[in-house]
Amino acid sequence: MEQERKQEDPGKIRKVLTIAGSDSGGGAGIQADLKTFAALGVYGSSVITAVTAQNTLGVQGISGLAPDFVLQQLNSVLGDIGADAVKTGMLYDAEIINVVAERLKSSRVPYLVVDPVMVATSGDRLLTPDGEKAIREKLLPLAAFVTPNVAEAAALCGFPIQEEKDLYDAARALHELGPEHVIITGIRRDKNSLDLYFDGKDFREVEGRFFKTSHTHGTGCTFSAALAAFLARGASPQQALLLAKKYVAVGLQYAYPVGGGSGPLNHMAAFFPAAWDDPAVLEIRAAAFRNWGISPELGPFPALYVIIGGPLRGRRGYADLAQAAAQEGVRFVQLREKEGETRQLVRIAREMREVCRAHGAFLIVNDRVDVAAAAGADGVHLGQEDLSPQAARVVLGPGKIIGVSVDNLAEAEAAAAAGADYLGLGPVYPTESKDCGVPPCGPALVEKIAARVPVPVFAIGGITPGNTLPLLQAGAAGVAVISSFLGAPDPKKAVQAFFDVFYAFKSQDAKT
Repeated sequence: MEQERKQEDPGKIRKVLTIAGSDSGGGAGIQADLKTFAALGVYGSSVITAVTAQNTLGVQGISGLAPDFVLQQLNSVLGDIGADAVKTGMLYDAEIINVVAERLKSSRVPYLVVDPVMVATSGDRLLTPDGEKAIREKLLPLAAFVTPNVAEAAALCGFPIQEEKDLYDAARALHELGPEHVIITGIRRDKNSLDLYFDGKDFREVEGRFFKTSHTHGTGCTFSAALAAFLARGASPQQALLLAKKYVAVGLQYAYPVGGGSGPLNHMAAFFPAAWDDPAVLEIRAAAFRNWGISPELGPFPALYVIIGGPLRGRRGYADLAQAAAQEGVRFVQLREKEGETRQLVRIAREMREVCRAHGAFLIVNDRVDVAAAAGADGVHLGQEDLSPQAARVVLGPGKIIGVSVDNLAEAEAAAAAGADYLGLGPVYPTESKDCGVPPCGPALVEKIAARVPVPVFAIGGITPGNTLPLLQAGAAGVAVISSFLGAPDPKKAVQAFFDVFYAFKSQDAKT
């Protein structure tokens, strides 16, 4: 049968709508928003409120669209595609704001992020005076977030912001207008850039590096678009804030000139030309790829994980052994081969992949992220000395399985936090299959780690059908075996022996 995969239908692909003006220079407005959405792995749609003639030197012209046509665009997008989050940018005038507010009031969008665009980076005004009043009275009461810079916050609050105390007063005043969360952005503090966050109860100052660059066009649009994207993908408010700030920082760090004036930040910096040794780049890319539209369903549990590799004693080939395991119901098959040329390993992995997919199993490649990527494997299993889970995610892309070997609680918690989809814990019993360098941990550590991490834990090392039950009772999601499978006279019977234990465990669990 075709490999079962949790392929989310189009309604589950995260979608973000931007309602903003068009920037003909491509650095801000809907152009910046759509680039940001694409970079962060959400589907972007747009409603245009105004069209500008602008470049890196400034705004040469602006023309607002008819409010009825803005409403028609809104109805088209929300009536078919929908949105998990909406962000607003330049809304031009009060009439358009009224139309947008009334339509969003009835749409029940989970998150509305309001970026109160009033003045362009060049100093050109982008919102009429009556529009400022409409934002305060009509739009902010609907907002989950409002993200003004200091000048915009002062305009909305009606008093100047000159001292640090004024920032806190402004955040409180903005919160009283209706939004659940307030973020005042772009505050300069010494050599850092500060964002002030307020949720109605607590303040948080989020500092980041200040980048001395003239290419800052579109930073406000990009920040609010990134915030909306991360919220749509399930991040908490503060997680979304931190990730959005890092995304903008990376874009500023790797910006390049595109005209003769203030150019835009680089929305695709995390893909080019940034380097992976930059922790912020790695975090943004991993966040963009993780659970993007598709996520493998690893269960049901308990599951058997068979590892194939090393000297096979000339009896059977890799693909034959993979078939013997997969057709009997093994859920995970791993290619663990330390020797061999890369091309040979890719060929072997592709053969095993086809066999596994024909029987609904996952093919995991041990250590070699390059082989897993080239062969189209379902994932990779990493040791503590291999690439980090984040780096592996960046290479393999979304929807792939990342497993990590651990032998203690600290390693387990770190791997889960770094994005591992499952853990291989061991050795749990004495084994000659691998020189582990640590003593067997037994079921006690399995129980401790399984209770502390949010991902499945597979026990490995010295496992036989006779000693599997205590591991399942301790909370293991399954067991990973090498010798019990490769060394068995009949691998299929070896698999069935483990499944007999699984059945007994589930029967026992059902009774209790």
